[in-house]
Amino acid sequence: MNQSKILGRINRVSIDSIKENQDIITLNVGGELFMTYRSTIVDSESTLLRDLVKEKKLQQGQMTLQDQFFIDRNGDLFRDMMYYFRTHCIYTRDLKKLAALKEEASFYQLDTMIHDLEKLIDEAKLKQENEQNKPKVILKDVKEMYKTLRDTKAAHPTTYKIIEEKSGVEQTYSVLDIVYVRDINTCFEHGKAYCSCSSTPKLVLIPKVTD
Repeated sequence: MNQSKILGRINRVSIDSIKENQDIITLNVGGELFMTYRSTIVDSESTLLRDLVKEKKLQQGQMTLQDQFFIDRNGDLFRDMMYYFRTHCIYTRDLKKLAALKEEASFYQLDTMIHDLEKLIDEAKLKQENEQNKPKVILKDVKEMYKTLRDTKAAHPTTYKIIEEKSGVEQTYSVLDIVYVRDINTCFEHGKAYCSCSSTPKLVLIPKVTD
């Protein structure tokens, strides 16, 4: 066989290979359909998927009647896998979903994605711990405090304390009562002083004596 025929055969094989990789294929993952270029899968790190789309004789059950490659896995999570194949990015930061994606990446034999997911999982766990350790801000209703302080029938009366810090020195006060003082300024709505609608709550405090 002369050199020109050999080169011609090699060129035909190369062209056929390029055309094959540019084919559009359909993956049926748990009933969810995904259309992509064959090259997207071939260029991925997944040996399992590469072997599936390049296999000349597929095993029974791997192809549907509509010429779709069938994979019995979670279709919703595979959407994230396809995003990773195309961009090498993982957009979710949800800890539960990251763990589920790691399981899928293990199934599809994606070592690099597993490494990326483990890093994101560690970051998500650290963020969750920091959120849990943050002090919670609570809004106390003054009117409810007023009712609680004046409830003499309660079996276990509720008490409140206030800590005041000034120049690095703390002073603790016990809240004895809450009183409403009418404002001396003229009410804009009713045009009179000491109007009932302009009363301001005041705390009646007693300082705690330190030894």
